[in-house]
Amino acid sequence: MATLTTPTITLGATAAGKRDVTVAGTMNFDAGDVGRTYRLEIKLYGEDLTGDNLPSGDSGADDLISTYTWLAGGVLVRPYKAVTVLAAGSVNFSEKRAIETSKLDEDAGTQIVGWADINTPIIMPRSDEVYAQVTLSASPVSKRSTTVQAGIGV
Repeated sequence: MATLTTPTITLGATAAGKRDVTVAGTMNFDAGDVGRTYRLEIKLYGEDLTGDNLPSGDSGADDLISTYTWLAGGVLVRPYKAVTVLAAGSVNFSEKRAIETSKLDEDAGTQIVGWADINTPIIMPRSDEVYAQVTLSASPVSKRSTTVQAGIGV
């Protein structure tokens, strides 16, 4: 039966209004999986944590930021990668996409974090929390990455 390790998510360099987001992990297959084809799907979500100072328009539910896509046959784009199992064992994956920083800014706007003096608030962008949900399906197998914090703002 196919399994997944807990995936990792890494936020990389920012350039031209986009930021590199890499999701990596390991798919594990046993002898019964040989010859089967699975779908590897990766989605990025913005997590709304208890205690977050959310923008007024944010529902409080985790927000879908992006779905990774792959070319199929050089023409079609699909939201999964087909993985055919050739042998039992572990198969590593690492997928990097350039995601618009505006999408990664899942808690948009600013907040007052303190006061410099009685009349001067210290204003910072809201912190953003992003995680990856990786799904391996034929019979669905899914694992969520840990949440990474993008610092102050994106």
